[in-house]
Amino acid sequence: MPEQSFSLESMLGRLIASPSVSSINAGWDQTNQGVIEHLSTWFEQLGFAVEVLPVAGASGKFNLVASAGSGPNGLILSGHTDTVPFDEALWHSDPLRLTERDNRYYGLGTSDMKAFFALVIEALQELDLHRLRQPLVILATADEESTMCGAQALVESARHFGRHALIGEPTGLRPVRMHKGISMETIRLHGRSGHSSNPALGVSALEGMHLVIGEILAWRRELQSR
Repeated sequence: MPEQSFSLESMLGRLIASPSVSSINAGWDQTNQGVIEHLSTWFEQLGFAVEVLPVAGASGKFNLVASAGSGPNGLILSGHTDTVPFDEALWHSDPLRLTERDNRYYGLGTSDMKAFFALVIEALQELDLHRLRQPLVILATADEESTMCGAQALVESARHFGRHALIGEPTGLRPVRMHKGISMETIRLHGRSGHSSNPALGVSALEGMHLVIGEILAWRRELQSR
């Protein structure tokens, strides 16, 4: 069980103070190792078996798997350890220091989603792990805000972690059973150079992309009408 000093507020404060920005911009991108190390310590003290898994091909990025109990039909509590980048000039308080104001906590990642892990640990302090009928598994992944490399690494491992999953993303304290996803594709058109004396000999990539964008916008309207 975590030390007495590891209250909900102190745990959240330590997580917020461990910067873990993920970004496709290398100048902003950071490791999530500090957050993972805190979580590893706390879950081990609760009696969980903890694995810290470096993400292949992503330097300084780690996943954590903390498990208790055994069996095929466990419950997964899952969250990501990274945050979006920040502009300190736009903050009214230090984004890397937990601040309480007007009965609210402020700090980078308080809602999305470091508080989830602190709340899980707080709740687990009242749970006798020996009474579990099926396993309880906590997944903490890297780079949800950018490359998704953490979640992708777990999928590619082909490991079975449990039957049910709860994702601790903020939903206004309303349980939801589905959420939007994202698909990213790249379309490249290559034209052919020509000469103004006979434009028909050339092919304009800009004109072609105009047609492609028109089709994409039509598809968007179709999806929105469903």
